[in-house]
Amino acid sequence: MDLKPQTPRFREIITDHLSRQEFMKHIGCRLTVIEPGYIEAVIDLEVIHQQQIGLVHGGVTATIADVAAGFAGFTLIKEHEHTVTGEIKISYLEKAVGKQLRAIGRVIKAGRSVHFCEADVFCDDVLVARASTTMFVIRSQQ
Repeated sequence: MDLKPQTPRFREIITDHLSRQEFMKHIGCRLTVIEPGYIEAVIDLEVIHQQQIGLVHGGVTATIADVAAGFAGFTLIKEHEHTVTGEIKISYLEKAVGKQLRAIGRVIKAGRSVHFCEADVFCDDVLVARASTTMFVIRSQQ
C-alpha cells in the first residue's frame, strides 16, 4: 500500500511528541524508523521491565505495540490533527525474555476518521506478540 503523509514535517512532529512523553522516556522507548504508515520502536530491556520471574511484563509489551501502531497512524494525519487509540487487541504468542523489545507498527487501512493498524513485537528475534489497533483521528478546533 502506498501511503503518503499529510505533512512533510511528520518525522519532526513525532520526534517532538515522543520527547515530551515522560512515561516513554521512563521505560526507554525510542523510535528507530519513522516512515509514512510504518514505525519501528525499541526498548532495551532492564529489570524495571520484568515481572517477578524475569519475563517482560505484558504491559510493557502492550505499550510498545501501542506506540508503534499509534505513531504509524500518526504519520498520515495533518499537522494539527491527533490520533488516539480507540481499541487495541494483543495476542501474546511467546514468553518475552531477552535484551531488547522491538515493535514494527504499520497502517493496514487509512481512513478519514479512523486508521486500522497492526504491530508485531519481537524480543530479540522471536515474535512474542501481535496487536491490532483502531486509531481515531482527532481534528483540532482551529
